[in-house]
Amino acid sequence: MTDQSRVNRAIARVDVLRSRMDSLGRCYDLIAQLTQCTELQRFEADRKIAAARAKGEDRQRRQVLRDIENVRGMVSAAGEFQALLKEVIDRLSAQPTAAHKEAA
Repeated sequence: MTDQSRVNRAIARVDVLRSRMDSLGRCYDLIAQLTQCTELQRFEADRKIAAARAKGEDRQRRQVLRDIENVRGMVSAAGEFQALLKEVIDRLSAQPTAAHKEAA
């Protein structure tokens, strides 16, 4: 026996998280670009769901599994993005600025 009200509450919580994610705008877009493979896998999962003509709970289950994998890929890409930003900051911090060059 399933608990549809529990599923509906979970979906509502996911919608709140999705709104927060959407507020990140350009930053989210940059991270998504780092994870093109994940985006393609999500598209493939969507096609499989459509091809299976999944309905109701089966469709929801498949979508949740698809979304879990997508989030895992985005988390990984966010870590890569963070490491890239740190590397850029470190490189820029190590370079003398024009003001430092003039003072020398």
